[in-house]
Amino acid sequence: MADPVPEPGRMTPPADRRLLDAVVAIADGLELEPTLRRIVRAAADLTSAPYAALGVLDEGGLHRAFVHTGISPDAVTLIGRLPAGHGVLGHITRVGRAVRVPDISRHPAAVGFPEHHPTMTTFLGVPVGIGDRLIGNLYLADKAGGFTAEDEDVVVALAAAAAVAVDNARLYEAARRREAWMAAAQQVTTAMLSGTEEEDALELVATRARQVADASVAALVLPGWDDQWVLEVADGEDAGELIGTVMPPDGPAVTAIHEGTGRRLSDLWAETKAVASMRRFGPALYAPLVAGEDATGVLVLLRDKDSRPFTEQDLATAETFAGQAALALRLTEHRRRAKDAELLEERQRIARDLHDLVIQELFAMGMRLSRVRAGASPGTAAQIEGSLESLDRAVRQIRATIRALRDPTEPTGLLDRIQGELTRSRTTLGFVPDLEVACDEDIDELVPADVEDDVVAVVREGLSNASRHARPAHVAVRMAVTRAAVTVEVVDDGSGLSPRATRRSGLDNLDERARRHGGGCVASTTPSGGTALRWQVPLDG
Repeated sequence: MADPVPEPGRMTPPADRRLLDAVVAIADGLELEPTLRRIVRAAADLTSAPYAALGVLDEGGLHRAFVHTGISPDAVTLIGRLPAGHGVLGHITRVGRAVRVPDISRHPAAVGFPEHHPTMTTFLGVPVGIGDRLIGNLYLADKAGGFTAEDEDVVVALAAAAAVAVDNARLYEAARRREAWMAAAQQVTTAMLSGTEEEDALELVATRARQVADASVAALVLPGWDDQWVLEVADGEDAGELIGTVMPPDGPAVTAIHEGTGRRLSDLWAETKAVASMRRFGPALYAPLVAGEDATGVLVLLRDKDSRPFTEQDLATAETFAGQAALALRLTEHRRRAKDAELLEERQRIARDLHDLVIQELFAMGMRLSRVRAGASPGTAAQIEGSLESLDRAVRQIRATIRALRDPTEPTGLLDRIQGELTRSRTTLGFVPDLEVACDEDIDELVPADVEDDVVAVVREGLSNASRHARPAHVAVRMAVTRAAVTVEVVDDGSGLSPRATRRSGLDNLDERARRHGGGCVASTTPSGGTALRWQVPLDG
């Protein structure tokens, strides 16, 4: 039955005025947390209840947010985990109507109070929703003398206004979250397109994703060796322990990559196909890095156990962010390839100059020396003969260099391939590293083809690490080959091994390459403060 309309000239009843003031108050602002607190305080004031709370429901019907008043901070600390929405609280969600009882402990759905929780008897719970869509529940407890039908009517009216306020606050919160994701994506894209090193850009992706998603850890799973997917970048507390983890082929991360669609898990610790080291987390989100038709990796967001789960909105915004990051990575790759094309063109020009100018000049010099040798004394002729042999060696080395310059992908000798890696490293180091080789026999005969590929990979990774992390002024590549073993060292005078290094998959892969041949790989700090990478494997001899 509707309330009677006041006669003209009469003052609005005090209860109605208080309710009106409360409705106006709770609509003052769009921030979710302050809005929830205003609603709780208004409900407590209107009913004179010492305890009041508002639980905002997630997609599973449990609390994703819980705001309360009346319990001291010390008691809250002792209680620990806040109510999730079971028992009588969950009963309100299921029935979708107000529940008013003189003693909550006697209700059939009661599950009791946790240790250190204040004793409560009288109870009034009212659903907060718009139409058939339930947003949350408003709870009041322990009013002296019990809650009345008038209290229920007032709280139901307040809940109707609260539903609109909470819904608007949630929409505002979602809009702000989308804005934050967009700002993070723009920052990552700008960094990548402005020339930031890929390593630094990937770390920026993880850092910004963790911050915006309010996650405990953010990680990137990227392609590794032999069709493996490896967790290579991570940000967050103790995230470094996850670096280098190989994802199981049927786990959630690789599944998201192959399917190209994101997914959420409410409790990672219960996921049997997840990596064991990651089961210490609770809610998890996987957003594939998709650019075009293929996924190049996956962004993984993790929250601690008992944390609120990720929502569909979280997944949608994270997927958009991951897609933009993947596109920026793809553009960065295209830019690198364009630079490689320019470098190849320059190499071909150098090769032409070497062939047309340097070799021709050396041939002419050899012919002049041959004519001089014909009329020289025996001692002088022997010296000239030595010079001619030196010229022949120089011509052979230049020819090998020309072949490597003209087609870097053409199979050449091991030393030529290593020299090619040294030449290419100039673009990132700013100089060509030194090469020191110790071998008394033909290297290509001593080093098998499979070991040769690994040696080149060691040199490439060592030079790459030096350019990305060490900022050295000098780098030396040293190789010693005997019938018993091949040893490769990459030594720089840079900043040394960083205690904050988070991405070690490159070194782990080199160690794996060494162990395949029965050898090993180790990186250490030199006495001068630089870094020394030493890789050694035995040869069959």
